[in-house]
Amino acid sequence: MSQITSSFSRSSLLLTGDRFLGHLRRTQQQLLDAQEQISSGLAISRPSDGPGRTLAILSIQADLEARSQVNKNQQHAITVLNNTDQALNDATDQLLEIKSLTISQLGLDATGQTRQSQVGVVDAHLQTMIDIGNRRFNDVNLFAGRESGVEEGQVFTYFPGGGIRYQGDDLPLTGDLGLDFPLGVNSNGVDAFGALSSRVAGTVDLDPQATAQTRLVDLRGAQGAGVRATIIAVTVNGTTANVELGGVQTLGDAATVISDAIATLNPAAGAVAVSGGGLGVTANGGHTITIADLGAGQAAADLGIAVTAASATVPGADLDARLTELTALSSLAAPIDLTGGLKITQGAETRTVDLSSAQTVQDLVNTIDQLGLGLRLQINDDGTGFNLRSEVSGIELSVGENAGGTTAQDLGIRSFGTGTRLSDFNHGRGIQQVAGLDDFDIELHSGAAFGVNLDGVATVSQLLSTIGTAAAGAGLTIGVPGDAGTDLNIGLAADGNGLVFEDGTAGAGDFRVVGVNGSLAATDLGIDLNAGTGGTIAGEDRATVRAEGVFTQLINLRAALANNDTSGITLAGESLENSLDTVIAARADVSVRARQVEQMQERSSELRTTEQSLLSELRDADLTQVITRFTQLQQQLEASLRVGVQGLELNLLDFLR
Repeated sequence: MSQITSSFSRSSLLLTGDRFLGHLRRTQQQLLDAQEQISSGLAISRPSDGPGRTLAILSIQADLEARSQVNKNQQHAITVLNNTDQALNDATDQLLEIKSLTISQLGLDATGQTRQSQVGVVDAHLQTMIDIGNRRFNDVNLFAGRESGVEEGQVFTYFPGGGIRYQGDDLPLTGDLGLDFPLGVNSNGVDAFGALSSRVAGTVDLDPQATAQTRLVDLRGAQGAGVRATIIAVTVNGTTANVELGGVQTLGDAATVISDAIATLNPAAGAVAVSGGGLGVTANGGHTITIADLGAGQAAADLGIAVTAASATVPGADLDARLTELTALSSLAAPIDLTGGLKITQGAETRTVDLSSAQTVQDLVNTIDQLGLGLRLQINDDGTGFNLRSEVSGIELSVGENAGGTTAQDLGIRSFGTGTRLSDFNHGRGIQQVAGLDDFDIELHSGAAFGVNLDGVATVSQLLSTIGTAAAGAGLTIGVPGDAGTDLNIGLAADGNGLVFEDGTAGAGDFRVVGVNGSLAATDLGIDLNAGTGGTIAGEDRATVRAEGVFTQLINLRAALANNDTSGITLAGESLENSLDTVIAARADVSVRARQVEQMQERSSELRTTEQSLLSELRDADLTQVITRFTQLQQQLEASLRVGVQGLELNLLDFLR
């Protein structure tokens, strides 16, 4: 059976015209697109031309823009580092000249007059070194470290009490240089010139206790890995709920969130509270609360509460809080005597520091800063105690007790305390003793005497113990300063610093400490003294602190030359050798960093070329291909017009002719 296919249909003149005009419009649009590509050279003129390709183009463009900024940073960093390198080179030249001067003034032909004539030369070198330390490039202080707010750009200034003050930071300024780690773009006065003292390092772990206000980021945690705040599981009488700790900021917040979860499961079950330096879980009678980690999470273990409490209170582990500026002094495990205060001597100026109103660590820091003595009270890197640093080179710092208090010792910042090492005395030269023999004798009014051998003695505490043992071996009764009825009291000064000996015996003999066997230990300890008929020997403070850097050594050299002090010139010369090594090491570090940036810049340039090539492939038009296509579209348009016009001109009369 035959049928007529439906693929043949009537075509009206209107339909034919519409289809013809549609083809013309498409061809003309394609011609316009091709014309725009030829004019702009771009394959993509608008996002709709190719959404996928447009996304890739935008991503590469963003990378190129970011790389452009990094390249600017790199170029700036290289320039700053190169200027820093040049400054350190100039400093090296200065120190070599000073070294030559020092050697010349230790020669056989050196006299007091020749040495006096060199004082002005050393002054000029000192000023030149200050000028080098204050160099800037593009508003960046080469030796200020991260400190950008240095007044008038003067990193090193003359201190009113004598010496040279450093007002910069102890870490370099860093920037985004395209590396996987921050890289310093300048130097600082500590690494280059030894401009901050470092010896008054806290000897006491203040052990702050965690409170409800303690931030989780300031906790070492029960496992010593911090607090990884993730999701924990809280189970009450067999019913479990998950608790998200990711947004929790403080220990008190953590206790509240967990307690709320417990209350949701059973309001009468119990709670979690801050106590004993951590958290504690309390399950009321007849209830069981279990807290556990989910999967690989560690939050419950870090908080010390991965426990089960059944009708009881289970204390969590000590979370070992770090010392921060916000730490309340009342939260410290060991009590601090804040009423006694500190006695601080910086150069020729002595201040009594009242800490009685201090409530937080920040209060202590502010009080020390407001003294105007050029001191910095800082929390140590471990977050366990304090370091006290002097910014002033060329003068000496002493931190002692005030009127019988224990504040300095309690805070761990007494410069002459029981934990002070004998090797730190006399600015690091230590104690000159004689091995195997007594180093000094102590003679009392009664005629009793005993020798003290310092072999193996490393700290002030061991020194006091050794003296006490030697005195007891001589049949004497021992006490601490202020005790009555004893033969000899030994200890540290109740006011200020130094060793103190009190003679409780009677007799006509002098009370004195005298070096024996050629040992200089008594002199180096500041106790080579004779009280005569007096009952107290108050030793000198030979454990003072100073910034052992270039400026201190130049000031010392200047003083030694002015005083015709051969020993002082020798010591200053030896110290300058160390400073020369420090400057050379700082310059080497700067050079290495500059080379790292240059290598990254080269790598960045290669990546930029690759990205630009890829961007060109995605974005730029192939002009040969586009022009060929444009020509084809012109021919196509011309043919369409010819055929279309001819078709539209036909009518019934054309077929009846």
